Amino acid sequence: MSNIIEFITASGLASASVHCWLCQKPASVRALFCHHCGSIQPVRKLDHFTRLGLEKRIDIDLSVLERQYQAFRRTLDPQRFSLRGMGERGHAAKQLEALEEAYETLRDPVRRGRYWLQLHEQEVRQNEAAYLKTGRLRHELETATETAQCDRIAQLAGQAMENGIVNLMQSLRAQDWKQANELLSELDGLEEILKDIRKRRAELAAKYGNEAAGT
Repeated sequence: MSNIIEFITASGLASASVHCWLCQKPASVRALFCHHCGSIQPVRKLDHFTRLGLEKRIDIDLSVLERQYQAFRRTLDPQRFSLRGMGERGHAAKQLEALEEAYETLRDPVRRGRYWLQLHEQEVRQNEAAYLKTGRLRHELETATETAQCDRIAQLAGQAMENGIVNLMQSLRAQDWKQANELLSELDGLEEILKDIRKRRAELAAKYGNEAAGT
C-alpha cells in the first residue's frame, strides 16, 4: 500500500512487533499504518531519531532533518483524516504531536545534547560551577544603563553560545559525559542571559524614549 510508512534506521527494520489496534494483526512497532487494514497506528515508544527516520547519531544534517519532518508532517496532516473515525483521528493527532516533539528536540543542538545524554542513560544535572561562568555577563547586564551595553553583552553571549555548542558536540562525540553536563549548564545560563537582555534592552529603550518625549 502506498500510504504505509515505516521508520527505518541504518540497522534496518525492527524485529519487535505489536498488533494493530483495529484489525489485531501483527504490525511493525515503527509503522505509521497497518500493513493489513491501512489504519493509522497509535504512538509507540520510539526514540526521536527513529521517529523521524534518521540514523541515531549526535551530528545531524539539518536539511535531511527538515526534509524528513516535512514528509511525515504531510502524511499526518489532520485534513487527511477528517473523514476517518474518532479513533484514527485521535491517533493521527498524537502521532503529529510526537513528531513535533522529536523535531523540536533534534533541531536544537542544546536540547539534542541533553536528549543524547538521556539516551545513553546519563544523568542530566545542573552544574553550579559551570553556571557561575556566566556571572560576569550577568553582572554587566544588571548594571547596564544604555541599550548599546545590552547589544555588546548580547554579542558576547551569542559568541559564547556558539563556542559552547561546538564544545558540547565534541564532548558528546567523545562520550565525555561530565564535560557535556558542565557545558549544558553553561549554555542554559547563557540562554537565560539572552532572554534577560531582550527584556532589559526594552526597559532601557522605553525609559529613554519616555524621557525624550518629556523634554
